[in-house]
Amino acid sequence: MDIDNTIRSFVGSNLRFVGVKILEEEPHDKSDKPLKPLRYSQLIREAAHGKNFTVEEKDIADANPQLALGFYEPKYLDIQPRITPAKTKALRIGPTEGSDVVLMILTPRQVMELAQVYGPIEAKFQGELGVEGEATALPYMTGKPNVSFLCNSARLLAGYRDSEVILTMPYAEAKNLAEKIEQRTRHGGALCGCIVSDIPRETQAAFRENGFEKGSDYFFGKVGDVNVRIYLDKDETGRFKSMTVHVPVKGQAEAEPPFTVKPRGNWNDVVGVFNPDEIGVNLQTGVGLTDSLKRLLKNIKT
Repeated sequence: MDIDNTIRSFVGSNLRFVGVKILEEEPHDKSDKPLKPLRYSQLIREAAHGKNFTVEEKDIADANPQLALGFYEPKYLDIQPRITPAKTKALRIGPTEGSDVVLMILTPRQVMELAQVYGPIEAKFQGELGVEGEATALPYMTGKPNVSFLCNSARLLAGYRDSEVILTMPYAEAKNLAEKIEQRTRHGGALCGCIVSDIPRETQAAFRENGFEKGSDYFFGKVGDVNVRIYLDKDETGRFKSMTVHVPVKGQAEAEPPFTVKPRGNWNDVVGVFNPDEIGVNLQTGVGLTDSLKRLLKNIKT
């Protein structure tokens, strides 16, 4: 499975995801070592633009990554997070295949979209040792994903933008995410709404009678040949305040207001938010649901 292409296509990222492999033996092939020592955050950034590196301790310009990445044990002052025990002889930085951890330079929105597929992701960060510690050593040691908001040196000296963070996953978890994305993209992705189990049974039954099945936070079905997802949101009193109609379109799409089109990799999400009463839908009985959707979908062109 092409983890890099699958995940990046889903969120629409232009930067290659970077695999890091911890080597406990000296590498035989050193042909892709950097021409001069570089900061670890720079190596990751350049790898995201397509370069591959095999680096030893002497190829890393800053001391903290040498310690955090397990090249040697601390003598005087410990830092965390770091790889222990310190057995690292070299790092392979580049392709995701066969790596230990996969670093993804993303926007917060893209991390949100991946968490909607993968499940809850914790973020442990303190604004120090961002790329080497929080985004490499910690996921490697814990076997769990982590989100790092980076550190000053990464942003000032290595070119990371204010809008970027790093989501890192152990290789097995990145593969798991890619598999979930492949399954989901066959049906077009998802948004967010009320958890379906919290919606009254009569409403669930009304949707079933109109040909919609329930997911975790949406109802899904077909109106003619069009895949449609419906999300219900409540107000502060617990009454339904809106019905979000989501039509995932693979390829190009155009839509008239109140629908909007939001690109997502190879897909376009056509989304419109409606007051059920105003469009003639009774959410308790399902009356008007199918007819209203047919009318609304005429505003979408694919």
